[in-house]
Parts: sequence; structure tokens; C-alpha cells
Amino acid sequence: MGNMARSEKGHVLVLALVIMTVGAITIVALLHHLDTSLSLASKSEERAVTYYAADSGLEDAFFWLKQGKELAEWVWNEEEQQWQREPYEIYGRTVDVSVVEDLGNLTNKITSTATAINSSTSTTIEAYVLSRWFDLSPFGENAITSQGDIEILGQKGGIQGNVTYVGTLSCPGDPNCEETINGTVTQVEEIEYWPEAWQFYDYFYNDVDDLDPFPDLLIDIFNTPIIEPLYREGNLLIQSSVKGASATLNGTIYVTGDLGIGQQNQDFTLNLNHHTIFVEGTREIDPGTGEEYDAIKLDGKCTIAGSGSIIALGNIDFGPKIQTSEDDFVFLMSAEGMTTLNPMNDFYGSIGGNAKVDLFPGVDLVWIDPVDAGYEFPEGKYMWRLLTYDIIK
Repeated sequence: MGNMARSEKGHVLVLALVIMTVGAITIVALLHHLDTSLSLASKSEERAVTYYAADSGLEDAFFWLKQGKELAEWVWNEEEQQWQREPYEIYGRTVDVSVVEDLGNLTNKITSTATAINSSTSTTIEAYVLSRWFDLSPFGENAITSQGDIEILGQKGGIQGNVTYVGTLSCPGDPNCEETINGTVTQVEEIEYWPEAWQFYDYFYNDVDDLDPFPDLLIDIFNTPIIEPLYREGNLLIQSSVKGASATLNGTIYVTGDLGIGQQNQDFTLNLNHHTIFVEGTREIDPGTGEEYDAIKLDGKCTIAGSGSIIALGNIDFGPKIQTSEDDFVFLMSAEGMTTLNPMNDFYGSIGGNAKVDLFPGVDLVWIDPVDAGYEFPEGKYMWRLLTYDIIK
């Protein structure tokens, strides 16, 4: 029995030594792993911080460009033929930023390098940006400006003003449109000042980017005499539950879907009040007609008053009553679609886009000088768009 006890104690001692040995080896390996992980995490964090510092330089360059290149921190380097910002420190990094202008087609190159102050760690970001001057005022010089086709139906002599177009111009019953248009007709190869879609997005979204999306599908004019700046994700309807109601815009209306105004319920008046309605449009196809849905559709239960702009990327069907005169200027534009003009009263202003004009007898499209009407187009702003973004090192 004694020998058996001593034997069991020996086995226990051996087992304990084995466990201690394995544990020691495991702990050493674990500590080594933890040390390596912490080191890698530290380096990863350092790289991340350096990247964020370099990215701040890119943002600073964008801000400088949008401010019209008038910030004192930026100076022209004649030797390098580039703009350079005074180096600054952020997150323990020194940031150097430069901009090379006009590399062709209004493209600019931004280079931002962030270097850790206490080490040689650095990150360089290289980006190319596109610049465009957003200015709609040239459209105010014509009754109609089209980068595509124009079709004018209805009475002769109904267009009072100049017409500029790229595609085709047709006036049924008047081959050269000489009796239909009382103004100069000019065909050009390109409308050089025609903005791109992203410029409309950026320009008008800037007016509403701090707003929460408007939650409702419907605006009842009777309950909303003042329509404040509004951003709607999806479709929107504007109508009135009570006849004779009126509402006045007090800022930009931005709709990502389609917009219907005055299609049903009661008659009402909408005063543009020198503001803009901008609609992206769903660009969806009507299964019944095979044509794209109208981005904006204004029907006869709405009366448009005052000066302002109604702009869509897609099609516009404009057929409301109009309570304007030579003291008002309305700009109507489909940037990428068709503008169908069929108002119930004389239209004072200008239209842009592929156009189909169908005037009732006695109704004219009358161009007036927007300056005389006291109307200012959305204009005079450089727009910038990021083309490429690369982390060089």
C-alpha cells in the first residue's frame, strides 16, 4: 500500500510539472502575441490618424476652391506653378497641400501630404477635381433656348423673343417659322453654357442640406399659406382642399421624385416669390405610354404668380393659369428632358430644354428682360466635383 501511495504521488508531481511547463510556454506565447497585437494596433492607429490628417488637407483645398481662392493662407508658387497652402498642424501631423490648376477640361489636381511630427510616418492623398461655372443667366436672353429640338404648334406670331437651338426647329404650316417667331432665330452646334446634371444637384441641394426630409406626400395650400424651404425624398403633391386659397414660397423647394401641382381638388394660387422649385424626377417609364413620367406636372387648378424658376432634370408639363405680367419673369427649364408649354394665359419669361410649345389662340410666350422685371437667375458660382481619390502612400 505504501509503494502504491508513493507511486501515485510521483504521478501527480509529474502531471503538475507538465501542466506548469505547458502553462509557462502558453503564457509566454500569449504575452508575445499580445505585444505584437498592441504594436500592430498602435501602428495601424498611427497610419489612420496620419490618413485623417492628409484628408483634412483635401477638405481644406475644397473649401478654398469654393470660396473663390481668396483665403490668405494660400499663395502662388511661381517656380512650381501651383497654389500652396501654408503648412499647418493637426493630430500631431504637419500637413502640406498644393493645387495645380487647369490640367485640361477645367480639371485640377490636389495633393495633400501629412507627416507625423515625431516620426517619419507620412501619407499622401492625390485627387482630381472638375470645376464648372454655374450660371443660368444666359438663358434669360432668349424666349427659348434648347440643346435639342423645338416644336411650336398653335397660332402664328405666338413667340415674342429670340430662339436659340441645336437640333431641329419645326412650326407646322410655317416651314421657316418666320411667321410664328417674332425674333431672331439662331441654330448653333452647342450651347456652351448648358450646365451638367450634377451642378443642379449640388447648387440647389446646398439650399436645403440642413433640413430634415419633408415627411408628407401632400401639401394642402389651404393649411400652408407660407411654404418654407423644403427637401422631399420621393414624390410630392401640392393642391388645395378649399377653393381660392393661396400660398407663397419662402425658399427653395427640392424634390427627388416627381412633383404634381394643381392636378385635382380646388383652384389655388402659388406665388413663386423669386424662389426656385427644383425636381430631380424619378425618370421612370409609364407602362401605358412607354414614355418617361413627367418630373413636374402643373395643371389648371393652379395659378402661378410672381417671378421665379421651375427647373427639373426630367420632363415638365406646364399647363396652369398664369397671373403674371411684364413685371414678372418666370424661367421654366427641363435640363435633360422635354418642356411642354401649354399655358392658359400669356407666359412672360423664358424656357430652356427640348421644347414643345402649344399655344391657345390669343396666348403668347413673351420674352421680357429679367433685369427689368427685377429677377435674378441662380448664377455666379463655381461648382466642384471629385473625379478621383487615391492614397499614394
